[in-house]
Amino acid sequence: MKILAFDTSSTSGSVALLDDRRLIGECTAGDVGTHADWLMPAVDALLKSSSFRINEIDLFAAGIGPGSFTGLRVGISAVKGLAWALKKNVAGVSTLKSLALNLRYSGSLVCPVLDARKGELYAALYSFVDDRPETLLEESALPPEKLFRSLQTEAGERRIVFLGSGLKVYSNAIKSSIKDAVLVPEPLWHVRASNIALLASEDYDRNVPPEMLSPVYLRKSEAELKTNDSGL
Repeated sequence: MKILAFDTSSTSGSVALLDDRRLIGECTAGDVGTHADWLMPAVDALLKSSSFRINEIDLFAAGIGPGSFTGLRVGISAVKGLAWALKKNVAGVSTLKSLALNLRYSGSLVCPVLDARKGELYAALYSFVDDRPETLLEESALPPEKLFRSLQTEAGERRIVFLGSGLKVYSNAIKSSIKDAVLVPEPLWHVRASNIALLASEDYDRNVPPEMLSPVYLRKSEAELKTNDSGL
């Protein structure tokens, strides 16, 4: 099964092509600027370099959040458009779980953290069994103090390794709050589309028609909050 996967959930971007779980090609950039300008040229370049045609793809997969509201909409819209045109199914994959997969061989608990702004973090906690993630703490948007309490309760004496863009803002708070916390270097903070494709291939029963794909925001957008505040 050939899977073309995208991630546009943050300032970075990633596209990857897998064929029967074998990585054919991947492009991951740390700062792509405007996703709408970067994504489809990156997909076109990847397919050309891999000598695959778009109509050979069996499944399209995307990171569905949490993450940047605008970025998620770009990636999900692109996946839906391609899948509709080619009459293929799509798969939506958690960006936090995909990010955690960067450290699946660490032997420690893995906590991906993304800056949710407004004094909150998007985060979850995973352990790995046979290189597959098991959820210990469900993904959520939390103030750091509440997240740290939840992590300590769940982890006990086990070491936690952190990664993700949330470390730019909260690294000192994590070090001072979580005993023996390990913070990985920045090159490992990016969601890789190859991880999204792997998770999609393992959960094939959940692949759906494109109209059923939707983002996971974990909280209301700024526009929704303003609308509620105005009483509309």
